This record gives sequence, C-alpha cells and structure tokens, in this order.
Amino acid sequence: MTNPSTATTTIIHRPFGELTGYRRVTDRASRVAVHAFPMSQLASVSAAGLLATPGCYVMTDGKVVYIGESRRPGRRLSEHAGDPDKAFAQNVYVIAGHGDPFDKILGLDLQYKLTSLAVKTREVAVVKGLNPSEPDMSDDDRATHNRIATDALRLLFDAGCTNFRPTTGASDDQAETPPASQESVAAEDGGDSADSGPMAIGVTTGEEYELRYCGLWSRGYPSGGRFIVAAGSEVRAQTNGSVDDLTRKRRKELFRAGVLEEIPGAADRRRLTVAVAFATQSIAAKIVCGAHSAPRWAPLAARAVVLAT
Repeated sequence: MTNPSTATTTIIHRPFGELTGYRRVTDRASRVAVHAFPMSQLASVSAAGLLATPGCYVMTDGKVVYIGESRRPGRRLSEHAGDPDKAFAQNVYVIAGHGDPFDKILGLDLQYKLTSLAVKTREVAVVKGLNPSEPDMSDDDRATHNRIATDALRLLFDAGCTNFRPTTGASDDQAETPPASQESVAAEDGGDSADSGPMAIGVTTGEEYELRYCGLWSRGYPSGGRFIVAAGSEVRAQTNGSVDDLTRKRRKELFRAGVLEEIPGAADRRRLTVAVAFATQSIAAKIVCGAHSAPRWAPLAARAVVLAT
C-alpha cells in the first residue's frame, strides 16, 4: 500500500519535439510507461516502433472512452482508426511495460480494472466491445497488478487522460468518491433548511430525446459528436428478422457486455445499467429497438411539476 503523502516524480519525454504530440510518460520507480498521442499521429508513432509492445490502451475524446488490450497495440489501433464507430477517438494512451514488457494477463487485468473504474466513476460514457472480465491469478500477482494499476492511473493523469480519478494504493474496486458527492451526502444527513425547498419533477438537463417503441422507453442526448443512450433506458429483448447483420452483431455484443438487467414483470425488454455511446441517433434507435425501421428519437420536453412541500 502506497503512502498517499509519498512524493513522486514523473518524466515526460517528447522525442519528436512537439508540445502536443507524442509523449512517453514514465517514473523511474515504476515499470509502467504511458505512450500518449493524438490519433492523427498513429501512423508515425507506429512506424517509429514505439508501440511494438504488449499493453492496454485507452481511446477517448474526454467524454467517451474505449479501453482495450493487445499484444500489438499499433496494429489494433490502426483497425480502430478505420472504424466509423470509433470516430470519437481523438486521443490515445497506451499503457505498456517500461523496461520489462507486460504479459497478456497483465494487459487483460489493466483493461478490466480501467473499464470497471470508468464505469464506476461515471466521468465518461464507456463504449465496450466484449465485456472485460478479471483474469484468474495468484494473490501474489494480484498484489503486483494492483500496484502497477496505481502507477498507471497516476501516469495517465499526468499524460493528460483525466477520464479516471487517480487512486493512491487503492485496488480496482476502491474508486475515490468525488468531493462534491461527499458534501452532498453530508448535507442531506445533517438536515438543513434546504429540506423545506420545493421539488421539481420532469425537468431536463439540456438537449434530450426520448424513444418509444413496443412498450419500451429510452432517453438519450448528443455529446462529443456521439449520441448517448442514458443509463436506465430500456432495450428490447427481441430482434426483428428484418434487422441487418451489423445491427444484429452490435445487439449481441451489447447483450454479452453484462450491462443489461432484467425488468421485473417485463420479459420483453431489459434495462441499461450504464450509458452507451453510438455514432448516430439512427444506429442507437435500431439497436435499442432491435428493428430495422425504428422510430425517430423525439425531443424530450420539460414538463415540470413543482411540489411546494
């Protein structure tokens, strides 16, 4: 367990000399290196042999994030770069070994830990492929991996990736609670004059849309060039026969991801437990409804009802 007050030193190396280009972020006391660069520089970074090492990678625009792992991150990232569903990936962070290369299990474990943390902190919308799971390992390896993950979070933060809240010695299931949340809980527990204020029902938080189809209801909103289907939205269980192969494949991935829960008394639909980002409203509607000709998302009007007491 690392002492939170222990000072650390982060080294940022820019071999190409560009201030906002490729950076290698390391700490001489750690075996972690973070390679940070804009997706537009992927070809030149790969050609320089800087990604020829196994590791975990993060693709993000600060609002949406995708976390993967690969023995050859350069090649895998080039595949993502050609995928229109990954158009949000403006910045890339590859977490790899500094000195000793990471093995496959460590890469998988980092993918699992970072994905779990991103979902738990709700700082960004998490786009998933196959739902990552924690690999089997000994207690010794788990302790080592936890320390490496702690270093990776700190170096990611120093590299400019603020999607995660860095922890100091915490395991993957001990994400920090945002200070604002702590203050909110304390205020409610204490019982103050705000308890007598009115409650407004039905207000919106910005540009929001709703989708109704075969009894289901879902809510979504645009963000960062993507369309986000909010947590709590419903997804139809059945898939129509007219659905194209790509939509059918995406629905299977969504159902396998472990982010849909059963709704008591409603066997025909499931409830999303996390927000999911899609390239367009149309794609989101097809996947949510399981239909090729899904209805359009309609603006969600604020229908505020204010309760005085």
